Amino acid sequence: MDRGKKGDVQKIMKSIFYTEWSYDEAVKYIEEIPRFTEKHPLSHTKVFLREIGVDESKMKIIHVAGTNGKGSVCAMLSNILVKAGKNTGLFTSPHLVTHNERIRINNQQIDDDEFLTIFLKVKDTVDAMEKQGYSHPSYFEFLFLMAMHEFQIKKMECVILETGLGGRLDATNCIEHPVVTIITQVGLDHMEYLGDTVSKIANEKAGIIKKHVPVIYWAQDEDVRNVIVKNAHEKMAKNIPVCKKDYKIITKNNKSIDFSVGNGYYLNEMFRLPFISEYQVQNAMLVLAGLEYIDCEIAKDLELVSDALQSVRWEGRMEIVCPGVIFDGAHNGPGIDEFVKTFTEYKCEGKKSILFSVVKDKDYDYMVNMVAKTDVDRIYITQIDSYRALSLEQIEKDFREKNCNAQIIADKDVVLAFSKAIAGNSEKDVLFCVGSLYLIGELKTHIASGDIVLPR
Repeated sequence: MDRGKKGDVQKIMKSIFYTEWSYDEAVKYIEEIPRFTEKHPLSHTKVFLREIGVDESKMKIIHVAGTNGKGSVCAMLSNILVKAGKNTGLFTSPHLVTHNERIRINNQQIDDDEFLTIFLKVKDTVDAMEKQGYSHPSYFEFLFLMAMHEFQIKKMECVILETGLGGRLDATNCIEHPVVTIITQVGLDHMEYLGDTVSKIANEKAGIIKKHVPVIYWAQDEDVRNVIVKNAHEKMAKNIPVCKKDYKIITKNNKSIDFSVGNGYYLNEMFRLPFISEYQVQNAMLVLAGLEYIDCEIAKDLELVSDALQSVRWEGRMEIVCPGVIFDGAHNGPGIDEFVKTFTEYKCEGKKSILFSVVKDKDYDYMVNMVAKTDVDRIYITQIDSYRALSLEQIEKDFREKNCNAQIIADKDVVLAFSKAIAGNSEKDVLFCVGSLYLIGELKTHIASGDIVLPR
């Protein structure tokens, strides 16, 4: 058989084989990956990228790391680039409801059919590589490969990559030539993997800094600033610090924030964000600082940038899902600090209540302690559906030991706990749901299925 006919037969056989896969089966396969493989060095991921035909030189890549705010920065950048007419790919994690959320083309998550198509392509490559002795990519690595394959075949001009865990050893860090790197707020999280001090964690995040590639970073913490400057100097990379003195809050209400820029290209210009937390201004400042290095012409279009920031959407980050209900994915110490600040400043004619749950590998004692100190009227405690979930009994015990003044209502079932919280609210009351992205994801899943009906 000649080579052409053999190739045609192989294509037909693959097509027949692949019809056995469904979207749900593909998702199940991906979720099972942690059971049979583990994280690999960056060199391993680079080989797989090459095998699936990814050429990063054809994309303008922006790489984002940090403890909190990465997703928001990525969403803002994506909205600006898309509104500027740039074909833009966005890879983020984790997802709230479906894996599709992690891979977006021009702000739209890919559909189930496209997800299955790129899954099959990557799995085909993985199967072939395993026969050559390469081990199977990890869960995150596999999804990253899917994203990069999608961005390649869709000919994305710009690609925004959010790191998963850390930065230095993260699969996304196999990208060698980003146009800019951005490091958001750094704080204590994932300490069992990244280190037990802010400096150690900052060093892991700073691992994304590349030779001669400018790095934009949140520099409010002196220890973080020193670590990033050191890493930048070693890589001969220009470092651009951003901190609180660089902006001024003009007005803030329960729907948006107006702020002005105190230096740089946008000196004295005012922007509006459709968020209620000040940390989003910090994230927007990182974006504004980075635009000059991504595309000067876009950076100069003040009207476009302003409109894009004002219209950006990012689920689960102080998200007003309906009047009187706010979802926030704060799930670690620094995140809870910001949540408490926003919660305390939030003006409410009625009473404020909280639905709370957390995973056991977070600093839950600190998180509970901070929430217990607020002026919350009622705290509804529940248990998320995950092997990582902290038990309902432990969460309730911790709140009571903190001598919390709020009324505490516990229900293991997330739907029932949320329903009780809504039933207990008057029209002027506000319910905040916080403590874990798993909690927010579960609530959104139940809303989508109709198990939870939001108040009108």
